[in-house]
Amino acid sequence: MNRRKLLQAIGGTTLASYFSSAAEAQNVAPPAATSGWQNWSKSLPSSGAQITAPRDLAGLKQLITSADGPVRPVGAGHSWMPLVPSDYAIVKLDHFAAVSDIDTKAQTAWIGAGARLHDVSPILAQSGLAFRNLGDIDVQTLAGATSTATHGTGRNLSCLSAEILGLRMVTGDGDEIEISATQNADMLAGARVGLGSLGVLTEIKMQLVARHKLHRRVWFMPHDALLAQANKLWETHRNFEFFYIPFSGMSMCIAHDETQAADTPRAADESDDAVAQLKALRDYVAWFPALRKRLLGWAIGAAPEENVVGESWQLLSSARNTLFNEMEYHLPEDAGLAALEEVRHYIERQRSDVFFPFETRMTQADENWLSPFQGARRMSVAVHCYHADEYQFLFTHVEPILRKYGGRPHWGKLNSLTSRDFAALYPQWEAFADMRRRLDPRGRMLNPYLTNLFDGAA
Repeated sequence: MNRRKLLQAIGGTTLASYFSSAAEAQNVAPPAATSGWQNWSKSLPSSGAQITAPRDLAGLKQLITSADGPVRPVGAGHSWMPLVPSDYAIVKLDHFAAVSDIDTKAQTAWIGAGARLHDVSPILAQSGLAFRNLGDIDVQTLAGATSTATHGTGRNLSCLSAEILGLRMVTGDGDEIEISATQNADMLAGARVGLGSLGVLTEIKMQLVARHKLHRRVWFMPHDALLAQANKLWETHRNFEFFYIPFSGMSMCIAHDETQAADTPRAADESDDAVAQLKALRDYVAWFPALRKRLLGWAIGAAPEENVVGESWQLLSSARNTLFNEMEYHLPEDAGLAALEEVRHYIERQRSDVFFPFETRMTQADENWLSPFQGARRMSVAVHCYHADEYQFLFTHVEPILRKYGGRPHWGKLNSLTSRDFAALYPQWEAFADMRRRLDPRGRMLNPYLTNLFDGAA
């Protein structure tokens, strides 16, 4: 492997655009696919479900009330816990994607539940508006992202669900309902993160902000030095996150700050080449950690700092093409770095096969009942594995560490928690389960996974 190729593998733009999304695999053998639906990583095929995309509200209500069994909504398939698979009906909301009732003074809009984030942002920009923050990917539907508490990073920035002002949905009985500050207001904190278990969302009213540009800076520094500065960097920058590169002793830092500067050219996305090169380095020298660290350090030391200016929605999210499995837990702010270090030491002692960087982010607290950030600001630690590699160690060794430090798992990412576990983590778990039963007394919105969760909360 020559120096140029290794630099491509470690370059700031490359890693910044790749190593931070979530593609998961279930911790059991997937069922046979008879419907053709699969999630992004192709780990969770549905079983015997009819996939339907109703064209309007009447069609949606007809589908829900006439289905032979439970109905499950699906977005972009970027949730890899078994939230979607069903033996009966899977609903796509492609025709519920309009942006309406834009209020530039209040900075709000009603957005179709099936709208893709990457399609909505340019529309909002035309009215001088933008999402306050975004996650790593923007192919998700708004309903899929908010229903699982998708988040970006920023010490003072909440997850996307916290920006919801109102929800419209069709329940399992075919009833239309709005939950907002003026209608069914007592349900709003519970409904913002609903896992698609309350009804099929049709429209979501979002609190937005003024359109803005960001300056993205990407740089490398010794990991030990970063640990001493991490909290200060989160306090200093609007968005900050970092990626520890296993077996290197180095971390890549990414910061975004608002700016009025002119846009700058953006480098080509080389994410697929990056993962291929990092994998090759693992394959060639995993047996010799000292050489692996030397080669990584050599490449990282020559990597230039990246500085880019552009629209917020253009810089905060990126494409994902290479498949991988991921576990992400959200930890108390004062415990996150300690948890990261324990995970890091375990992997560098026992798992020479790991080559994906570990991602660390921060998200502001909110009040939503099933939000992982409910009650206090949290630090997120994510561990990724190449999709073809064994990943059971995430459950046997990594997850116990993250749970020991008080972590709550991302709803769409690998975890082994049960109803009893979630009830211990979420003070309003029983209240949510009660609300869910009121809205869907016949369990029309439940698949086996969700039935196990909420039956356990009964």
